[in-house]
Amino acid sequence: MDRLDVQILNRLQDNAKTSQADIAKAVGLSPAAVNERIRKLETQGVIRRYVALLDDEQVGCDVTAFIEVFIEHPRFERSFVDAMKSLPEVQEVHHVTGEFSCLLKVKTRDRASLKGLLLDRINALEGVRQTRTVIALSTSKEEPHVAIRDPEAPDARQSLSF
Repeated sequence: MDRLDVQILNRLQDNAKTSQADIAKAVGLSPAAVNERIRKLETQGVIRRYVALLDDEQVGCDVTAFIEVFIEHPRFERSFVDAMKSLPEVQEVHHVTGEFSCLLKVKTRDRASLKGLLLDRINALEGVRQTRTVIALSTSKEEPHVAIRDPEAPDARQSLSF
């Protein structure tokens, strides 16, 4: 990946509907060259998919919660993660260090649906020993943008002197 790929990726992260012609103009390439680079990035798996970001409140998902899940034995982790992938309320599943095995980010329409998700579909799974839930009161920043290091830029750490 070079500097042009990074510029293209940043523009797509800002707005995936940006036309290839507009991207080409901004990065100084032809639309055909931008198209080829995007296809290559898709084939390599750098670009996994394109999505629309929705306003939670306007679509009726007012509750954002983070659930720490303690899985009693590693043999249950694969089936747990697979089950979480099938639940539409679960947005993120992370294996984490510390007291708990996994951290989930979920969005539900209300507290009652969060309770149902926890009791009926998460805590009821084999191997789940304990959960701890934190409900977000508000969200100041929620950004899917990945900060990509420009491979051609000097490493900032090398320029530090103590």
